[in-house]
Order: sequence, then C-alpha cells, then structure tokens
Amino acid sequence: MLPTSLNKLLLAASAARVFAMPAMALDTVSCADSDGEMTFTYVTGPALVQPVLSVDMQLTGDFGFSTKPDDPKYDGEYVYDGFIGREVEGGDVAWDDEDGDRHHAMSFRIGRTSHGAHSIIGGVVSVEGGGLWVVECRSTYVDE
Repeated sequence: MLPTSLNKLLLAASAARVFAMPAMALDTVSCADSDGEMTFTYVTGPALVQPVLSVDMQLTGDFGFSTKPDDPKYDGEYVYDGFIGREVEGGDVAWDDEDGDRHHAMSFRIGRTSHGAHSIIGGVVSVEGGGLWVVECRSTYVDE
C-alpha cells in the first residue's frame, strides 16, 4: 500500500493530465441555397465514431425536422452514416416506422476548400420528397 501523500500526488497528477487534455471541438455548419428555399444546420465532432451529431432542416413553408429529441420539430429522425473525410463530410438522416423499417429523409455532402485567406464551404443536399439543392455553408471553424 502506498503512503497517503504518494496516493494524493498520483491522484493530483492524474487529474492534471485529464484536465490538460484539449476539449473536443464541435463545429456547427449552417447551409442555405441561393433562393432561400431550404436551410439546414449540422453539428460535427470529428473525434467521434458518429461525427455528425445533429441535423436541423427547414424547407420553405412548414416542412422541416430536427434530430435533437428536445426540439419541437423532432419526430424520431436520426443521423446515420455520418462521415468526415479529408475535404468532404456528410451524412444521411432517416426515421423508423412502427415496424422498425428505416426510411430515408435526407442526404448531404459538403466540401471544404481554401486558397490563401479565402475559403468556401458548400455542396449538395437531397431531401426525400422535397428535391435537390446546391448550398453554400458557413462553419464555426472558419474565421472569414
């Protein structure tokens, strides 16, 4: 058994190492098409197994959804197959019916590129029963 003072020292060193770890950075990306017909926002955490944490989508008018259970637009939608690559990220949103069958609701693929001090983020979004849009996005990671 280690002396109490050594135990306290080891505990303090362990705590210092844990608190010195960088916090996992989240990125909020907001996208819209040029006509204002559709907007969506997604949040990523690149160090996670499922890196796309949530998606909120709104089409002109009433149709929209959220994958966050505490949002009024939430109706069981969830993110699956989210990914972050070197310069492309995206994911799919679905919902399950009462029989447990998955139904596709939305897909998005977003690219990021930069040249000097300038950067552009944009891509394509497909909403089941709604259409296909080209979108431009803004990221909390990018200082423009």
